[in-house]
Amino acid sequence: MFKNILILLALIFVLSGLIIWQLFTGNQKLEIKNLSENSSVVEEMKPLKVLLVGDIMLDRKVELLMIRNGFFYPFEKINSFLKENDIVVGNLEGPISENPRKFSLTAMEFAFDVRVIESLASSNFEVLSLANNHTLNMGQAGLVETKELLGNAGIDWVGEPWECSRKLSVKENLVFLAFNKTFNGCKNEEILEIIKTIKKSTPEKFLIVGIHWGDEYKLKSNQLQKDLAHKIIDAGADLIVGHHPHVVQEIEKYKDKLIFYSLGNFIFDQYFSQDVQESLIVGLEIYPTKIIYKLYPIESNLSQPSLMDEQKAKIFLEKKGFNGIMEIKREKKVCFNDNCFYVELAETSGEKSQGLMYRENLAENRGMLFIFDQEGPYSFWMKNTLIPLDIIWLDENKEVVFIVKNAQPCKQEICPSIKPDNEAKYVLEINAGLSDKLNLKIGDKVIW
Repeated sequence: MFKNILILLALIFVLSGLIIWQLFTGNQKLEIKNLSENSSVVEEMKPLKVLLVGDIMLDRKVELLMIRNGFFYPFEKINSFLKENDIVVGNLEGPISENPRKFSLTAMEFAFDVRVIESLASSNFEVLSLANNHTLNMGQAGLVETKELLGNAGIDWVGEPWECSRKLSVKENLVFLAFNKTFNGCKNEEILEIIKTIKKSTPEKFLIVGIHWGDEYKLKSNQLQKDLAHKIIDAGADLIVGHHPHVVQEIEKYKDKLIFYSLGNFIFDQYFSQDVQESLIVGLEIYPTKIIYKLYPIESNLSQPSLMDEQKAKIFLEKKGFNGIMEIKREKKVCFNDNCFYVELAETSGEKSQGLMYRENLAENRGMLFIFDQEGPYSFWMKNTLIPLDIIWLDENKEVVFIVKNAQPCKQEICPSIKPDNEAKYVLEINAGLSDKLNLKIGDKVIW
């Protein structure tokens, strides 16, 4: 009997201890879990939000409507949406002046009343492109005045109507440039040189290039646009946004970068077809490791843009063959000691299979990082690879375990495999010769 009582007391003591331990450790676990979830939510809720809009023309019939209804009239239906974002960027299709030249209602030249400045500023515009065929409509003096008025209102500008401009705007981790290809003053070679130079000096920033080009009212881009767009991406641009055709043109994904060939009109007095009164606003939500693109179809009624309702937007996007939301992974910064560069990530089987195949060039401060689920003897080959590479294998601690230098492109049908001597979880591909330049050796640790 006494033995049974002792056993019962022991069980009660053990159970009580377990309950107390569970309460203590359970609360600890719950607190940590909630902290982790809250941190994740905070990160997800606070991206940098950017809107990119099309052509803005505030003269002719738009001006008549503003005189009747106030100079905030064009922005009334869209203002609250614009203000929900951190930065709004557009193409200003003409000069702004305190004494604007009076053109006729049918003129192909524009000049905007200075009172539009307040409306633009209150609608959250922080950057405007002047790289188009209308900002010289009041001559060089009008262009200078426009820049001064925008600057006084706290609105930055990029681009020139004639020459290739190196003037850039830096907002947060973004760099904006703009070029006009409707005149002959800005040559492609100079555009590419400017982009390469700026990307080299600010490789960690996201470079957005606005460009005025193409054929008016054509729903598809021409070959000259496509050729230049690909070269601009190759030179270092992360995103291209086009203007001028007054209608929406196609979207292309090239080397994991997006090209919006034309966003169409944002504010204009063209009412003669549905195509010129429907356009796109591109929204960017920029996170540390990804960028989410959201497409917002808009419709204009008497020069007042507004968001399409859900059903209209769905029909518009389906007709154009667009996905309403697109996600692009951002490049990672990889560092060996003090030497840092940026890599694309290959995580899915498709990304790993494609690798750097068919690339005709690879910038010196760029590469590709292959990420595997676990360590293994992962072999590589150079089939369909057009440039020589250094290949570096890293273990799960991100330490270099094997290096192959100057692996040459393989043009044969059957290519030999390049096998490491050690197991790895990560494999880094960079330009041939870069590992020697960085003095990279076995045992070095990589940080990203």
